[in-house]
Parts: sequence; C-alpha cells; structure tokens
Amino acid sequence: MKLAQLTSEDLIMLDAVFEDRFAAINALTDRIDQAGKLINRQQFLDAVLLREEEGPTALGEYLAVPHGKSIAVTEPVFACAFVKDELQWKGLDGDEPVNMIFLLAIPPAEAGSTHMAVLTTLTSSLVEDDFREALLKAKTTEEVMALFGAGEEEPVQAETAQQSVEEAAEPEMARDISAKAYPMVLGIGLAVSVLLFLML
Repeated sequence: MKLAQLTSEDLIMLDAVFEDRFAAINALTDRIDQAGKLINRQQFLDAVLLREEEGPTALGEYLAVPHGKSIAVTEPVFACAFVKDELQWKGLDGDEPVNMIFLLAIPPAEAGSTHMAVLTTLTSSLVEDDFREALLKAKTTEEVMALFGAGEEEPVQAETAQQSVEEAAEPEMARDISAKAYPMVLGIGLAVSVLLFLML
C-alpha cells in the first residue's frame, strides 16, 4: 500500500506548532473534515479522543498515530503534521517527544484491514532513519507526497526499481563492511605481532 493513496497535499501540515496533543488532533481533524471525508466532525473527534483515553498512541521514533474508527468517516484517510518543535505525547512509558503526527480516520467496515495496513506501512517506513529525515526536511507538500509514493510506477516497475536500488546499495554495503573490517584486521595483526614479540 502506498501512503499517497490515503492522503493529499491538503491533509499535510509542515512546520506545525501546537500547544498540546489535543490541539494537534483538533487541527488535523479540521483538515480531514475540510477535505469532505467526515459526515460529522464532532462524532469522529469524540472517537479519536476516546481512543486516546484507552491507551497511548505514541509509537516511539518520534511518531504519534492517533486514530478514530467511526461511521462519521466516509472513506479511509489520514492527515499528518510535521511539528516544528517537539511535542509531548502519551506513550507506553509516559509522555515522549514526537515530531510526526499521523491522524487516521477509518470507517468501521475497514477497521481491521485498512487500519492495520496503514499502521504496518507507516511503522515499517518510518523506522528507516533516511525516510524520517527526508520527511522532516521536506519544504513542500509535494515533496512529502512524493515520499509517500505519489506518481510512482506500477508495482512491477516499482519492484524492478527496488532491485536496482538494492543492487546500487551493495557496493556501499561492501564499503561499510570494509571500513569496519580493515581496522579490525589491523588490530588483530597488531595483537598477534605483540604476542609473537613476547614469546621471543
């Protein structure tokens, strides 16, 4: 699943500033409502806030994924905000800083499949340091959408492109290994030399 399929430029906030997590949730709910994805804004907001009470939605890696499953949602969608200054969010071990917030709006009929697919895609993508840094450095919503997969070719071509990327990455990986192995070999050689010297 491409993240771009479930959002749009109007649902992306760059350099956002919020007083607290509730202000962030309200602002992102407004975006989803203005995009015409909600039948009843308050009903959806109530579902999100209820979920916030039930358990933490900060997932680590400076990422928060508040979400609501409600009949007020016309189709699966998410709005996101990249925060200028880190915001404290409720996590498993208490409040933790976040700088990326993804608000998911899910109809009950797709609560299992779509919800899990989006969460899996988000977490698997955002665990990559390069991807997170690219999102945070994005200057325009177009750049963010491109990172989310907007305009990418069909899966077959995408797989070919991925293979090319992996092949191109192999020399870099080899350089990384050699960079670590070379000092190690030197260290072992030095240790052997010292040992032989002591045995003489």
